[in-house]
Amino acid sequence: MGMSAGQARLLSITARLTDNELRSQMITNSKLRLADKSSEASEEYMNALNTTQLMYGSYSSDGTLSYQELTANVLLSYGDLKNQYSLVNSNGQILLSGSDIKKYQEANSLEDFLYSYGIAEAENPKYLEALEEIFGANYEQFYDEANPNKYTKNPDGTDLDYKTKLNEFASLDLDSLNENSYNTLKNNFSNLVSNAGLKLTEDQALKSGGIFDVLVDTVNGMPEYVEKVDKPEEVDLMDYAKDLLSPQCWDATGINDLRNGNFDTTDDEIWHMEHVLAQYLWSSTNGSISVNTGNGTETITNSGSTWGLSSGGGDGDDPMNVRGVLAKSENAELKEKLEQLYYQLALHIDTNNTNSGLTSGSITNDHGNALLSNEEIGQQYYELIDELLLAVANDILEAGPDDTRYDDLAGYESALTEYSDKLAAYEQYQQFKVDFAGWVNSAQNAVNNFEEYIDNLPKAVTPDETDARYQWYVNLYYRMGGGAENADGTKNSNNYKELDENLMNNAEWLQFALEHGILTMEQAAYSENGSEKYPEIGTYDWTSIIYTNANDLKSQEDETAIAIAEVKYKNTITEIENQDKKYDQDLKKLDSQHSALQTEYDSIKSVIDKNVERSFKAFS
Repeated sequence: MGMSAGQARLLSITARLTDNELRSQMITNSKLRLADKSSEASEEYMNALNTTQLMYGSYSSDGTLSYQELTANVLLSYGDLKNQYSLVNSNGQILLSGSDIKKYQEANSLEDFLYSYGIAEAENPKYLEALEEIFGANYEQFYDEANPNKYTKNPDGTDLDYKTKLNEFASLDLDSLNENSYNTLKNNFSNLVSNAGLKLTEDQALKSGGIFDVLVDTVNGMPEYVEKVDKPEEVDLMDYAKDLLSPQCWDATGINDLRNGNFDTTDDEIWHMEHVLAQYLWSSTNGSISVNTGNGTETITNSGSTWGLSSGGGDGDDPMNVRGVLAKSENAELKEKLEQLYYQLALHIDTNNTNSGLTSGSITNDHGNALLSNEEIGQQYYELIDELLLAVANDILEAGPDDTRYDDLAGYESALTEYSDKLAAYEQYQQFKVDFAGWVNSAQNAVNNFEEYIDNLPKAVTPDETDARYQWYVNLYYRMGGGAENADGTKNSNNYKELDENLMNNAEWLQFALEHGILTMEQAAYSENGSEKYPEIGTYDWTSIIYTNANDLKSQEDETAIAIAEVKYKNTITEIENQDKKYDQDLKKLDSQHSALQTEYDSIKSVIDKNVERSFKAFS
């Protein structure tokens, strides 16, 4: 019985020893895990020490430089001493607050946009400069700010009567007007101009050469009437020269028919033509003419009186000095053509034995020249006779009234004088029509030019350019699109996009977006030549910039993150140390318990061993 109780106790102690060993092992494992946790806390703390944060530096009014976390709100908001930047997405749009976008969309002009940011109005010096350019130094006498177009339009916007009348004048038929009707138009127009206020008195402003002066001078410059004259018929010297020469057999040769274009020349007519030319080319009964026909030089010889100075009145006289005219150097070509034709006439007569052929003299045809047709001879004869008549007529005119031939051109110079007078009057009338049309065009241009200047007058007041915010918001306005509209009149929003208000002050998001290229930056900086992309912006331009190159940005240790990590690390280490101490205490308790149990175990085991030994001895 005693032995059984001891054995049970021994088993109980053995179980407790085993449990203590397990618990000790578990605590030891927990201590090992505390070491891992300590390493993790250390690593997290070290990572925090290595983190950096983008900071934005700005100057206060006293020149102190201070830095703050970089957020979209910090970067984009106006500051007197700040550089101007924009955040740009992958579509090239700048990111803005909803407030900025609303102001832009509601603005009807740059001025409205600037006023919405509280920029004050200021008198515009360009406005007064423009008024002086238009009206001169005394512009206050003429310019009515309430009705700026008063010299061209009625208050309801319709054209003044004189401007309407100018449009009617543009299609006016001057040929249908006499002097009275034209002057009536002119007087009525003058009254319209006067009613418009464009008749300046001597006590009004002196001429300044301005746009208004041009308008006044032009509309008051309607040309004076010039009487209509029809274009006179030109005086043809041939009408007077055709009776100068009376060659023998003139009518018989049918020259007048030839003049009318009938070149069906007969052989008999050709024989008479030869007599006509002979008396102009031969100055004596004997002689020869060498003619270059093109194929070679041929010769015509006169051996008696019957050829060159033939019967029928050809006595050798030359009352019109035809031979003298042909002898002049300026008529050498004409004489050569007469000789060429004379050769053809003589060759034709000699070949065809016309009227018994050549009665005196001879002609060569060593080079086999072909004969002209009768029609060709007639046409050439007509043309050369006309040239000869004009040459003689001009010789007479050059000689003057003292020449005995002068009376043969009776009436030509008086007709020419009359023609010249009528032509001068006609040309004066034509010039009047040109001047009138030019005046109408100039007057319309002067009116349109005046209206254009008035319509484009700078505003009397403009946003104050001395305000430090002025250029900042001008830059912003044109970067947003400069007021460009869609076809439906809404603002074109291709250049900008609203940034979520939750991201406006999120420094972590902005730093991530810049570091990973999700966003880029632009800077508005001074540019001497202005911007090609935004020409209205003035002497500034928006240029891309890498954020790390921005002078206002810098990276620094993230002190907040470091502080948080340090507190967390210390708390974690303290917690680990406290837990480790507790585990040590637990192990000590277990060790004490283990020693006591081991002692008890050894004592009981010894008693049991002795009892067993006695039992073996008793039964042996």
